Amino acid sequence: MPSAVEIILMPTLMILLGYFLKKTNVLKQRDRVTLTDIVIYVCLPCMIFMNLYKADISHDMLMLPVLGLILSIILAVMAFIYCRIRGYSEKTTWTIILAVSMMNTGFIGFPVSLGVFGNDGLLNAIFFDLSTTILFISYGMILVKRFGGNRRQVLMNAVKFIPVWAVIIALIFNIFNIELIYVVENILTYFGDATIALIMLALGLSLDFRGIGKNISDSLIVSVIKLVISPIIIYILLRLVNIGGMAFNIGLLEAGMSTAMNALVLSIMYDLDSDLMASLIFTNIILSLFTLTGIISLLT
Repeated sequence: MPSAVEIILMPTLMILLGYFLKKTNVLKQRDRVTLTDIVIYVCLPCMIFMNLYKADISHDMLMLPVLGLILSIILAVMAFIYCRIRGYSEKTTWTIILAVSMMNTGFIGFPVSLGVFGNDGLLNAIFFDLSTTILFISYGMILVKRFGGNRRQVLMNAVKFIPVWAVIIALIFNIFNIELIYVVENILTYFGDATIALIMLALGLSLDFRGIGKNISDSLIVSVIKLVISPIIIYILLRLVNIGGMAFNIGLLEAGMSTAMNALVLSIMYDLDSDLMASLIFTNIILSLFTLTGIISLLT
């Protein structure tokens, strides 16, 4: 079995390849939008569907998104208290709340879960990631009310979020034991297999190390909350509801993920402090390489 360092090294090198391709002008930073769209609308739904439609779904898996939401609420309260102590403006406060409470359970969580625990780990990660999707939609509704925007567009974006539909359709196929024909199954498999590589390249194109030095005190506080305190809280929650096995491992692993890139999307959409958000994200992505290695070492 590969070591924790080797497991983290694989996605890290893939991300750095994307960064290298950007720096050598083989790909442009704007290409991340195209790659991300391919992932969200084609590859990721295929991967989710193929892992769910024949899976044995347990009670513990169904509890993961619930616990993920509870964890995010606790982290959001901690971020709010921190911002009140610092006397931050409403926009800065919401920026930090988003950064602390939204976890990158998909774009980074899926590859790491798959690399550490295989398809069973990925299956549990898909359920945990539902909490991040629900949170993204909920924050959109809250922020559009506080800072203005098109509420109908927020709802439409939620309805058009294809990965959620992939979960719903896969569960229907699973419950009614519907079989796929050979051609469809293989097409979905091929597209699903491309997901991880495209995610890593897109993240590499997004990296900008110039953002790390900005807002260093807030970046470090957010990183400590997300990468250290968050796994401790989810550990307590998992033990309280007596969840063990693979669901326990994935819950702990996913809780230690860096800030979701969708937090940056929300900060841009609602004119929050996008520069601060970028700094927070890039700082805890880098630091998470070390903390995730520690978590994986404990779990394997």
